[in-house]
Amino acid sequence: MKHKKSKLFTTSAVALAVTALAVVPASAASPFSDVSEDHPHFKGISTLSKAGVINGYDDGTFKPSQAVTRGQAAKIIVNAFELSAPDKNLNFKDLDESSEYYEAIAELVAHGVVKGYDDNTFRPNETVTRGQMAVMIAGALDLNAKGTSPFTDVPEGSSFANAVTALYEAGISKGISATEFGVNNKVTRGQLATFIVNAMTTLPTESESTESQPSSITLEEVFNKAIAKQQDVKSMKATMTMTQALEVIEGKETIKTNTSSKMTMNAVVDPMQFFIEGTMAMTEPESGEAIEVPLKMYMTAKDGMYMFEPTEGIWMKFPSDMFNTILDQAGVQVSGADQIVMLKEFAKDFTMQETNNAYVLTLNADGEKFSQLIKEQVSALLPMMETGIEDEDALAVEEEIGALFNNMSFDNVKYQLTIDKKSFDIKGIVMDMTLGMTIEDVKMKIDQKSNITYDEFNTIKTITIPQDVLKNAKELPAITVDEKELVSTITLPIIK
Repeated sequence: MKHKKSKLFTTSAVALAVTALAVVPASAASPFSDVSEDHPHFKGISTLSKAGVINGYDDGTFKPSQAVTRGQAAKIIVNAFELSAPDKNLNFKDLDESSEYYEAIAELVAHGVVKGYDDNTFRPNETVTRGQMAVMIAGALDLNAKGTSPFTDVPEGSSFANAVTALYEAGISKGISATEFGVNNKVTRGQLATFIVNAMTTLPTESESTESQPSSITLEEVFNKAIAKQQDVKSMKATMTMTQALEVIEGKETIKTNTSSKMTMNAVVDPMQFFIEGTMAMTEPESGEAIEVPLKMYMTAKDGMYMFEPTEGIWMKFPSDMFNTILDQAGVQVSGADQIVMLKEFAKDFTMQETNNAYVLTLNADGEKFSQLIKEQVSALLPMMETGIEDEDALAVEEEIGALFNNMSFDNVKYQLTIDKKSFDIKGIVMDMTLGMTIEDVKMKIDQKSNITYDEFNTIKTITIPQDVLKNAKELPAITVDEKELVSTITLPIIK
């Protein structure tokens, strides 16, 4: 019996470890070959790329140093801030309806953001300057200066003064030096991306001042700012409570297993590392005996994965193949920004409420809608999961997952995000659902509830495994194929 308890604990602990990795944003990979992660405009470029606001070139590059035209800037700004306006006919003599920039420029004109030149031209192919860009962004966000800026090249009577000062006061731009904004300097593609993301993440909203005022920000804007903010997440602390009731029916035999856990996790995103501490309670499937045990786990890419085994009172080291499998799964997790982008596609199915400090987004979707969301997240993982797999095998994987979803149903779904008003960090995730699944002659029902809160963003620098754990840990016996399948079953519904 003691051996069975140990194996059951091991299997459930592995499941919780993978679950824990699923709630940590993966490090952001560069979307373009010429934009490395240490590029000064990496955050802006990767954020807007994930949001579908900007695109690269067919050769896989972004060309961040290439100058931006006035027409391109208009289109990017309209897309980024999702501006819309009634149809407006333009009478610029150098712009007709066949232009790819016509609609964006028309929307900026309708909003009073741009007017064009005195000779009745807009000059869409002319390089945009920092001063012109400031006017576009400030106008799109309806920003007005309250004081004066420190920039000597933007005197009070300048046509750029109001916009430049407004961006400076909002923390969106600091200029090219302490005393110069560089109004006549050309704007590159990388610089424009950074300007826009700065605006998305630092601009305060009127709704922060009082709860009773109507919201001055839309649900779409909340999504956009949350997408941008996720690029900054390097570490965090997560507090999690999870319960799961698993019922498996095969013929006349029914197996029921209940698991609950309360734990805190300190996690660093890149390289992936974490420390988990808490308690886990479960029922032994055959005897129905209740088991409650402490939970402690370390993982670093350098030293591997270690777990405290309470029935033996010792630390154990995961086998390298099991650790590599878990680490590989962490590597293919959809990043925090990708997750929010996927959720944004279902924005019309969310409702938004405000508290004094947060926006609370709740998914009002039926089981079919939620199933589609899960399918999209799994589909995003497929190209990474299939790396190195032969074409015919990759096709078989896709067909197997497709068949799995055809036999899966979701009920009683609640998916709720809490997003901080000031920082736009994701402060909490609540997900309750009932999952039904049929695999051949086996019927499975999983009732799962999870509540995760996040804080201490970017305060944890590294996770260090104590020397006595590294020195005294024993190698953990490999779990069986059946137990691995159980781990997969437990973790599948909680992909985030």
